[in-house]
Amino acid sequence: MKKSITCLLATCALYPAVSFADIEIKPSNGVGILAINGKAVETKTFFSDLPELKAKNGTTQIVVEYTAEITESADDYVLEDSDTFVLTFKAADTTVRVQAPEISNRYDLKSFNRNADWRLLDDRGNPLSFTWGKLEKEGFQLGRDYEKELEEFNSTDTQAAVKSLNTETHSFNKSVPTSQPPSNVHPDQKMVGQMLEYWYEQASDETKNNFKNWLETGQ
Repeated sequence: MKKSITCLLATCALYPAVSFADIEIKPSNGVGILAINGKAVETKTFFSDLPELKAKNGTTQIVVEYTAEITESADDYVLEDSDTFVLTFKAADTTVRVQAPEISNRYDLKSFNRNADWRLLDDRGNPLSFTWGKLEKEGFQLGRDYEKELEEFNSTDTQAAVKSLNTETHSFNKSVPTSQPPSNVHPDQKMVGQMLEYWYEQASDETKNNFKNWLETGQ
């Protein structure tokens, strides 16, 4: 079985990669996408460009911030970040543009933080409805663990929470102690195969990939 799956994966590698992400997320100027569906987004570095921001069709949850240029004087301004928002929406086969109004003073920034004046538009310019909440952290804001914060957020009853994102997946590379049957007992291999097939079909894509990697490495 291990050899068959390895051969199948090798055969698939000969064909062009197929993208299962059906929604592309495009932030406007000043908008930062910090996480998508419970996973933190990598930021641009000296060695890498901005990552593609994509999600599957259906319900999508994003973490966003807006960086405003606050005017201090006629020729001086400072950058200030908005609160950290969680926006949850539904879309399919489209590009979702995430926009915020232009903000140049602290009064407008406070109003924005209070009212969540975000705009989500599809590729035809139609507005998308969304629910929202906030990730709130006291004190120093650098080095935040958005994945952990989202786990806590999604376990609440807030409208923008998506509890299914907290579904745990199994890691196959960790040894799990199991009770071994007596040596003279031989499991029904047909039943074992049926159970494997059933639970594989029930698994999430991430768990399936973990399982395939486990078969390949034998760990």
